[in-house]
Parts: sequence; C-alpha cells; structure tokens
Amino acid sequence: MAGAKAHPHLSPEEMADYQREITRSTETLGRCLELPGMQRLNARMAAQRSEALQHLRKARGIDTSAYMGPRDKPALEKWNGMSHERYVGPGVSKDPQDLFHFKWSDKPVAKPAGCILTPESIYGPYWQEEQPQRQDIRDGRKGVYLRLALQVIDLDTCKPLRGARVDAWHTNAEGAYSSKADSWLRGWQPTSEWGTVSFDTIFPGHYSGRATHVHVTVRQPNAKSIVHSGQIYFDEWPRRLVETKDPYTKNKNKLVHTVDDAWAPDAASSKYDPFAQWAWLGYPRIDDGVLAWIAMGVNLTAPVKQPPDRKRSFLNDHLEH
Repeated sequence: MAGAKAHPHLSPEEMADYQREITRSTETLGRCLELPGMQRLNARMAAQRSEALQHLRKARGIDTSAYMGPRDKPALEKWNGMSHERYVGPGVSKDPQDLFHFKWSDKPVAKPAGCILTPESIYGPYWQEEQPQRQDIRDGRKGVYLRLALQVIDLDTCKPLRGARVDAWHTNAEGAYSSKADSWLRGWQPTSEWGTVSFDTIFPGHYSGRATHVHVTVRQPNAKSIVHSGQIYFDEWPRRLVETKDPYTKNKNKLVHTVDDAWAPDAASSKYDPFAQWAWLGYPRIDDGVLAWIAMGVNLTAPVKQPPDRKRSFLNDHLEH
C-alpha cells in the first residue's frame, strides 16, 4: 500500500504550456458540441438514461420500490454549483448501448457525446505501466460499489475511438494507492467500436491536498504515447454520503472540496464539465452503489508530454519513446 502525495508543482513555463494545450483542446471540443442535431441527441440521452439505470439496478438485484428521485476557477465554480445527479424513475444497464445511446448494429457516426468531452489534464501519481487488463478492478477492496462508464471521442472527427487503451486507477476508501501495477484499483480495457469501456470498482476515497477523483489515461491502439490524461471528479453530495460508510470512516486525511482543489480549475472551462454524471442505484441505501458516466475527448495529433523532471515520478521512461 502506498500513501498518496499531492501533485508536484509546475513551473510558470510548464503551466503556461499546459494552459495553451487546454485552450486548443477546448476550442476543438466546441466544434463537436456545435454539431447539427445536438439538441435532439441530448433529448434522446435524457430519455434513455432512465431506462439504462433501471437495467443496471435490475442486474444487481436492487429493490427499487423506494427509489423516487434523488463542471478556470469561475468555470469550475459554475459546474461545481450544478448537480450532476440524474433523477430517474425506479428500476441500470451494464450495457454501454444504454449508457451512451447507440446500437452495436449501427455504424459509428460523428456525435457530440452529450455536453462533456475531456481536454488534456495532468498525470496523476502512482502510474503503473503493467496494469492488468480487466473490467473489475476491485481485487477485494471494500467500499461502496461504483460502475464507471466511459466513452472516448476523437476530437478531430467527433467520432468514437475504437480499440484505444483506457487505463483507470484511484485510491482505496482510506485514501491510499496500491504500489503494485497488478494490484487493486488498477486496470485497463480496450474501447469498443463505439469507444466505450466500463469499470467495476469502488467509490474512491480522498487524500490530503486533493479532492476525490479517478485518474484516466487513453492511448491509441498499439501506441505507447499517451494522448489523453485526465481526472474525473464527483459532486460533493455522493462523496459526503459515501464517506459516512465503513471503511471510509477510517480515512483520516484532510478533506479538500473539488472547488478548492488546486488542479481541478485547470480541468474546467466554460464548455467542459469535469464532473461525472451519476445516479444512485438504490437511494437511500447508499451501499447499493453509484453509476457514473462521462465522455472523454482526445486529441490524437498532440500526445501529452510530461516535463523531464517529473517523468520518473509519473511514467516509465519508455513511454516517451
């Protein structure tokens, strides 16, 4: 087990380069968001979320009879002030067709991926190159169940990215990362034809200096360079309730809210919301779990690069080649 440390400080020059990359990616993202038919797609997505949530609850055997209904600094505050909970009726599917609204029999087409695509962000700590390929990354860790559904979109075409490698890792309930690549709360999967992957995991705990988040990296098929590195954030409401449960109550790290996180503002813009959409699987039974989903945009022509003095702390040397 490894204790977590805050992200390293970037020099003014490094931060300026990072901010320029964020701006370029966000401008590209805007073109996807302005595609014709976006309003119709969003309406369709809203209608289908309810059906998707009912499918997953049914698959987990959750009694839903009592379930009735319960994204720069200014931009982060705007998104932080919004609820990303999706109010749906009783009844969620593990099928990505339900979560991202497509049919396997259809040919992938350009789409805006809802309202949220992820520009480049900063690598997180405790990267491990040899993370295992697996869908369930819990490996025996205790905590509130989290189904994390992701979709990867190519910002150049606004189409789903097929066959990309998606890595995910995060802390356990007490705010610690595993120190071994093949250990708990680490894993990767290839994206489907529609750019989708889903991980079964637990809701992450927080650690000192950082808000609750999940690290994600994406790279092209058979490529070593990483084209996207991001962090997914959560509303305070589910975090607050989840952390009333054991073993989260054993977490003694100082809590940082997302709006106060030093890194989160750089992941937000007026058009990009870094918060995952989510729904309780069986509220008020918190232990039944959470479904969270988000679409991530990647710039295939601009792989993320780390400053040389941070490389050994975050990535293996061969990722640069």
